[in-house]
Amino acid sequence: MVKPVVSDNICIRCKGSRLLCGKTRCPILVKHSVLKNVLSVDPSKFKGKQDVFGASPPAVFVGHVGYPRVNIGPLLPIGNFSAQKDTRYLDSPESWFGKDINEIIAYRSGLVRSNFSMNVKYHLPMSELEKTLPRKNRKMLEATQELTLASNSVDTEAKLTRVRVGMLYGNHSPPQGPSGRAEKITVVDNIKVLKPVDKAVSDSDLKAADAIEEYLYQADDLTVTSIQRIFSAGLLGVKQNRRLVPTRWSITAVDDIIGKYLKKKLRHMPSIDKYYTFYGEYLDNRFVILFIPGPWAYEMNECWNNSSIWNQTIPGINRPEDIQPVIVNDFEYEKGRTKYAGNITGAYYAARKEIEEFLYQSRRQARSIVFREVAGGYLVPLGVWVIRETVKQALSQGWNGPNVQQHETLRDALIRVDQRLSIPLKYWTQASNLLPYIKIQKRLDFWLH
Repeated sequence: MVKPVVSDNICIRCKGSRLLCGKTRCPILVKHSVLKNVLSVDPSKFKGKQDVFGASPPAVFVGHVGYPRVNIGPLLPIGNFSAQKDTRYLDSPESWFGKDINEIIAYRSGLVRSNFSMNVKYHLPMSELEKTLPRKNRKMLEATQELTLASNSVDTEAKLTRVRVGMLYGNHSPPQGPSGRAEKITVVDNIKVLKPVDKAVSDSDLKAADAIEEYLYQADDLTVTSIQRIFSAGLLGVKQNRRLVPTRWSITAVDDIIGKYLKKKLRHMPSIDKYYTFYGEYLDNRFVILFIPGPWAYEMNECWNNSSIWNQTIPGINRPEDIQPVIVNDFEYEKGRTKYAGNITGAYYAARKEIEEFLYQSRRQARSIVFREVAGGYLVPLGVWVIRETVKQALSQGWNGPNVQQHETLRDALIRVDQRLSIPLKYWTQASNLLPYIKIQKRLDFWLH
């Protein structure tokens, strides 16, 4: 087999999700697939057939390999977590900010994925492809979807075979722990369904985006993770169009749907009149968020430093000392994007959703630029929730917070960007598409002076 020709920065552009190197599995993620020192279970005691019983957070995982025939199943607690009655924190990224990597991996390794196969168009009459699957898979799907609707932890029982202990990492969803092939799944507890969820799922004439905008996003006690879970389980949309959505796709889809909804609201709001920079940091991810007066526009720039997971280079050994940093970029103007943000991928939509939400709550619009710098302390990818929650925490300070600065000019704002990041400013400005556009564009008030 001839090794495919790949560019030096291919891992930064791929991040293990698109397999641009031509391999069937990302070698970097495989290398980190098992971190035995933080696993919640002893691999030697968790083999072969297993009867698992515990309170699911609730949580469900839908894979993407083999699409449209995918693996799906609920996540059930094992090891030290199996006796707990309230396990919602195990699948609640909204509550993880501030925790270290080992603690988060311990949470996720304490949930076993109970997999069975289904065609994503599960509601249609059984096709020739589906006839090869056991009929019990449909019953397990019904149990999984029932569990997905719950707002409480739900006692669930599963009979598993071919159990494997390890970790599955991805750039979009939180880490996934041990997995096993499900032979039977039974919900043995009463579930509590919130009214907005019941309305959204029961209305089979409502499009999925409308259900999220009108019911789910408006609910005060429903997290984005919960919305993503319901969307992934194929419980939203017009009846004949409902289908299972791989977890990694549903996360980005929900962020995008909410973002587009908020952007429509922002268009009618006045612009800010000063320049602002916000700073946030978590797990060796550093963010500077720049707000510029003007109509809505958004850009995200991302750089993975040397020796970070997607940039395994050592200056002076396998590359020159003066190598130029690789910064990837995606952006949009007032009318938004028509294509997927393929350079930044899911992180683009996660950060955008939080920025739009902050501006909407402030009743203002602005041009927004995110600078994200990732260093070696971010040992493994934990999902786009890291971006979403870090940006959210940075913005939660408001316009006058301790890590927020107001500036009179764009030049002053960019000086602070340079001060807070280790990559020199010239590389960020070279990579940016929005900054040159803003510098040459004259605002109306310029001509009124």
